[in-house]
Amino acid sequence: MPLNLARMTEKQTVLLHLAVLIALTLLAYLEVRHHYFVWDTIPFVLENPWIHELNANNLVSIFTEAHRANWHPVVLLSHALDFSVFGDDAGKHHLTNLALHCINVLLLYWLVVNLLTRFHQTNEFSIWVAFLTALIFALHPQHVESVAWVVERKDVLYTAFALASLLTYLRLNTLANAKFRDHAWPFLFFCLSISAKPMAVTIPVVMLILDIAPLNRVRNLNSLFMLGVEKLHYIVLSAVIVLVTLSTQSEAMPGTAKLPVWASTLNAIDNSWFYVTHYFWPVKLSPFYPYPQEVSYLASWRFWLPGSAFLTVMTVSTLVLLKRGYTWPFLLFAFYIVTLLPVSGLIHVGPAKGTDHYVYLATVPLSLLTALAIVAAWTRLGVSRLVASIFSVTYISFLLLITQVQVSVWNNPLSLWTRVTELHPSDPYGHRNLAASYVQIGNWDLALQHAELSLKLGSPDEAYVIKLRTEYERLKVDKGNSEPNR
Repeated sequence: MPLNLARMTEKQTVLLHLAVLIALTLLAYLEVRHHYFVWDTIPFVLENPWIHELNANNLVSIFTEAHRANWHPVVLLSHALDFSVFGDDAGKHHLTNLALHCINVLLLYWLVVNLLTRFHQTNEFSIWVAFLTALIFALHPQHVESVAWVVERKDVLYTAFALASLLTYLRLNTLANAKFRDHAWPFLFFCLSISAKPMAVTIPVVMLILDIAPLNRVRNLNSLFMLGVEKLHYIVLSAVIVLVTLSTQSEAMPGTAKLPVWASTLNAIDNSWFYVTHYFWPVKLSPFYPYPQEVSYLASWRFWLPGSAFLTVMTVSTLVLLKRGYTWPFLLFAFYIVTLLPVSGLIHVGPAKGTDHYVYLATVPLSLLTALAIVAAWTRLGVSRLVASIFSVTYISFLLLITQVQVSVWNNPLSLWTRVTELHPSDPYGHRNLAASYVQIGNWDLALQHAELSLKLGSPDEAYVIKLRTEYERLKVDKGNSEPNR
């Protein structure tokens, strides 16, 4: 019997949406069950002694100590649970990431429904926008490394609790007589989120944005101040986490800490536009985006002008529209900038100028904007539903295809670093790691070739290349000695 969407009740439509969301997410990502551990998963996860056995001593270490310059006890606890159930089966660890991504998709669906309800939208409009928002979020290629990289359990886990915190915060502000537990739920989820990844320090600010729109709780500067006081416990915890993070990560920042302030600032400005362009045209996504080799390039107008223009135009236009009563642009733009800010590049860690997993949560407003445009086109702008549906199916199919290709890139270290060197052939970091990948499979000729190339391109890791040469020569001697006399 054919499915008649026109005769479906609202509840049936929602259930169908949820089923399709999960089915397409699994279709896009189920390949990860065959993936291997890649990049820094071995030192972060496999070699972490605290998560191989759940006992009192390890639990104390998980919650009281930093591991490899990170304090994220909730993440380590999730890895410990994985090990207790799955051992070191890489595929099962990846499936946990996928399960959390599915949870985030469903949470986002309900968050958007609640947001649109606050804006007095019809139920039909709300659930279709929510469906498209969640579907775009589920299938967008920028999110692949958060799902297909076990180390980025941090992203999917902190986002799950962050979305739950925002969802319960919206619910709290609809209650006429809120009880203690109604206030406790948003804060509890916030605590769990910030214990998974320090990026959750932005959640109190996002709550203030929601107070402005759609909750309309801000009447003047005094009311804004009082809403800040209302969130004092969030702010205090955020400040503590920021101090802890800066302290624990100071050892991981020696290379980039030498960057001048102006260089870091211009990089952050460029990244605000860099991620938007990758969102709307997600081709040639790379697991690693190298920082410009010459710092002076950052002073070039070609580098900083697009980001500066984007921030200026969006800031001015959203504030003007907000003053005239149009709150949606402010909500979307402010959400994006605030959630991106901690990883924008102002404080830069590591050799990359940016990375796609940084915007796992920050792309929520971009997904919502796209969904609003599509649904509004057929409901309010006169575009036929058939045309809007064809466009939606084409767009979703495009995302699904690109995501599946990107998922395959993360299958193993060799596929990962081969892709990086294809996209960034002059970057020494990619060739150095590709050399290590060839060592893992015993291809010493190609390993040494890429190691030597990394040195020529400016890699500071000369000791690794020397070690590789020595081992290569030793293996050649051993091979010669083991060959029979003819």
